[in-house]
Amino acid sequence: MMRKVLIPNRGEIAARIIRAAHQLGLKTVVTLSELEKDTLPAQLSDEVHLFADGPFEENYLNIEGIIDIARQYKADCIHPGYGFLSENQHLAEACQKANITFVGPSADNLKRMGDKQVARSIAQQANVSLTKSWEGSLQTILAEADALPYPVLVKATMGGGGKGMQICHNKEELLEYLPILSKQALRYFGDERLYVEQYIKKARHIEVQVLADKHGNLIHLFDRECSVQRRFQKIIEEAPAANLSDDIKQRLYDEALRLCRSINYTNAGTIEFLVDDEGQHYFLEMNTRIQVEHCVTEEITGVDLVQWQFKIANGIALDFNQDDLAINGHAIELRLCAEDVTNNFRPSPGVIKNLLLPDTSLARLEIGFNKPGEIHSQFDPMIAKLLVHAQDRASAIRKALNANNALIIGGITTNAGFLNTILQHQAFAEVSLHTRFCDEHLAELLKTTADDDKLIGLAYTAYRIKRQQGRFWRQLLQFAFSIGDNRYLSEASLADKNLNIQLNQEAFQLEKCTLENHLLKFQLEGKIHHFYCFEELDTVLINHHQQWLSIKADDWLPDYHPESNGESTLNGDHYLAPIPSQVMKVHVDEGQEVKKGDLLLVLEAMKTENHIKAWKDGIIDKVHISAGQQVKLNQNLLAYKAE
Repeated sequence: MMRKVLIPNRGEIAARIIRAAHQLGLKTVVTLSELEKDTLPAQLSDEVHLFADGPFEENYLNIEGIIDIARQYKADCIHPGYGFLSENQHLAEACQKANITFVGPSADNLKRMGDKQVARSIAQQANVSLTKSWEGSLQTILAEADALPYPVLVKATMGGGGKGMQICHNKEELLEYLPILSKQALRYFGDERLYVEQYIKKARHIEVQVLADKHGNLIHLFDRECSVQRRFQKIIEEAPAANLSDDIKQRLYDEALRLCRSINYTNAGTIEFLVDDEGQHYFLEMNTRIQVEHCVTEEITGVDLVQWQFKIANGIALDFNQDDLAINGHAIELRLCAEDVTNNFRPSPGVIKNLLLPDTSLARLEIGFNKPGEIHSQFDPMIAKLLVHAQDRASAIRKALNANNALIIGGITTNAGFLNTILQHQAFAEVSLHTRFCDEHLAELLKTTADDDKLIGLAYTAYRIKRQQGRFWRQLLQFAFSIGDNRYLSEASLADKNLNIQLNQEAFQLEKCTLENHLLKFQLEGKIHHFYCFEELDTVLINHHQQWLSIKADDWLPDYHPESNGESTLNGDHYLAPIPSQVMKVHVDEGQEVKKGDLLLVLEAMKTENHIKAWKDGIIDKVHISAGQQVKLNQNLLAYKAE
């Protein structure tokens, strides 16, 4: 029986494997770079091996080094997760030679299905439906360029994860991209071979999850919808696929099982298909590993796929059969990525400054960290997976929205808001899905609806009022601030949990106003609003439905109007303290001539500086205060005299 597992991986999948191993009573060793020594896998694992700095070829992709680490820590099995060496036959062979159990399929399975051209040949022999394809060397494909039915899709023979792929709409594009993609394939996958296949324009990406033990038992765990993608990489997955006929699904199940039987497949695997708008299906590829989206299948079946990977590798037979399985409800997975969706989904590494995780009752969160820290540029931009399970798809969508809004990652740019717009899109609700969904609707998906400035202004006022309760200046009830080009003067009165606010003289009543762990909630005209608020220097950052807004206390003052100065802190020729505060600096002396707009003094309250400027031309007559002095509300600070 296995006792200790080495996990040559990182991030959320490493944490996922560690938890499964511990549930089975296995000890764990995780390999991490120095950059990630404080991440969640390091906290969870029994032991941690830190790689020396260097390229992946010297650590995560170094098979000889991985085997040496396993020996060093006396690990008797290796679980590679996904990515890195997860589908590398040479690692499986090295494990066999070292008498270490490889938690995954056999080296022969990996070899045959990892080569996409060989896999297509096997699928054809197993009577599995295929798209037309043209394969071979770069020169062979170039020779076929005139005869191809465009558009076509170019893929790396040993590729995966959506990388190294390109749609070519004509011969000219094919001739342009083939040499580029061949070089990329050699760099990414160590094999320059490419193949070209018929491109199905409006195809859905449907997967079938399988489990096969070493005793001849083979079952499928139904299907997954993985059509919502960007750059050929999935960002939302569902189980089961909605609005897909039982007839089509059964055909996919039958062909997936037939393919697995033809190669005596063992362990967990996924067979991927394309289904066109006429109901025709085509084999895409087989993934001989656990997949990122395996969790949605776990949610609807109750089967722990990672635990079963360990059990099968340990020689344990499946203790259930096909008839024991049933679909329970609907599951949705959101992939949270550090990327700028407005800039062609460019990766956006950086430092996470604010982090709030959703309650476990809202969602299942697969993540590689549990505190703020740096997202490094050398790793994949996916930083977390958020999963929800509900009775039906509509309920799951609502639950996914709520959960996504409760996962707050501040300091870096993420795709969280983009995921929200997808979940709320009519075509998504109607299951009008295909692999070019994001491209087709991109303009609409990028067009987020900005919040009403007044609502944000109310939230800003409520946050500052709630934050100052119990402090020395708790009577501070007036703020000046800007949102975009709009300037606001906000005055508030607090009564228990209710706030009466005047925003530029317009009255609002906020009921049941609370602030707890950065979450501000209030009810306005019968509707409950949620905001997440953070302070950064003199700025308040507000997150509302995954839209971030930064508000800074203004240094402007309203123009002086003598007819209304009875209500103003600008009392004619005097300036009265608008708030209880501390004088930070006095910029003028008695007798000094000033022009309208000149800086007079700086007051500080609530860690916010208020820059007081001259409201008219004149001469400073008296300065009643000095730097460092604490002043009260309406205290006389300085006076003008006529020129």
